[in-house]
Amino acid sequence: MEQQELNQLIQDYERLFHKVLQRCSLFPGQVDYEDHLQELRLLFFMRAKEYATKSEFEAANDITYLFRHLLWRMIDTKRKKYLEIEEVTDEILDYLPNEDPTDFHFESLDQLARFYQQLSPKDQQKCRALLTNENLSRQNKSRYRKYFRKHFQYSFEKV
Repeated sequence: MEQQELNQLIQDYERLFHKVLQRCSLFPGQVDYEDHLQELRLLFFMRAKEYATKSEFEAANDITYLFRHLLWRMIDTKRKKYLEIEEVTDEILDYLPNEDPTDFHFESLDQLARFYQQLSPKDQQKCRALLTNENLSRQNKSRYRKYFRKHFQYSFEKV
């Protein structure tokens, strides 16, 4: 197939790529979405360039077969990336010093408790939501952190 035909074929199957990503729980707006979309396009391109014509390709590759093939390749890619991240995390943990978690500074804990008690009930609820990792959007987490950072600094400047 010529380059122009391959480009047209990739454009024709663009919806398939988005469906595969959706099935893999990757949605537009996520950080890795465009990277995974490009990987799917490359996988598709590598498969399609082996055929002489578009009709040959479509005859040999049913849409359901292509969907399953791309889906499994994407799942495998995500698994490999997850394993790499896990290995890096394990390596980082090996280099971190082992500190005893009971070495807290009680003075700091008292200050934190006083700070928490000074908050309004609504702010206490926000603080609990942030600390317990409730289902907050990234935007709300950022807002809460910024809000508490400002109040926390102000609270300790008074002391």
